[in-house]
Amino acid sequence: MSPEAVQESGVVEILGFNRVELIVAEDEIEDAVRQFNDLLGLHLPQPHPIEGQPVLSATDFDGHIEFVAPVDGAGGFGAALERHGPGQIGPLVWEVADIDAARAWVLERGFRIKFEYDSSKGNASERSTGVYQLILEPAEWFGFNVTLMQRGRPVS
Repeated sequence: MSPEAVQESGVVEILGFNRVELIVAEDEIEDAVRQFNDLLGLHLPQPHPIEGQPVLSATDFDGHIEFVAPVDGAGGFGAALERHGPGQIGPLVWEVADIDAARAWVLERGFRIKFEYDSSKGNASERSTGVYQLILEPAEWFGFNVTLMQRGRPVS
């Protein structure tokens, strides 16, 4: 696929790979952010809580990376760390041009959406990102956590 986005009949417009989410323990996320920024030249912000979820997050969209940490070891990220230990790779995220078209495309093909995330409903740090995500069912994607996201989605 060329670097430019293409859209064919029956295909959702994928703008490209957006980021990988790396799961770290809650007591390590600030050190991980500092180390990746200092040694790899990234621009990860201070971790912030995700409204309504037991998660801390720090995302550098230009660096294609997000650190996530389960608060008090809770939720799916906590379960991943408990099962497999440190060094877990979380969702693989692709950016789409139109999240509503992506939702229709996924559902028309019989795939399930496990969770939808709308940053406009979160705290101030989340709202500033303007992100809407569709988290797809891992069992249908060979065990991988696949997410489709749109940045700058108009708020209705």
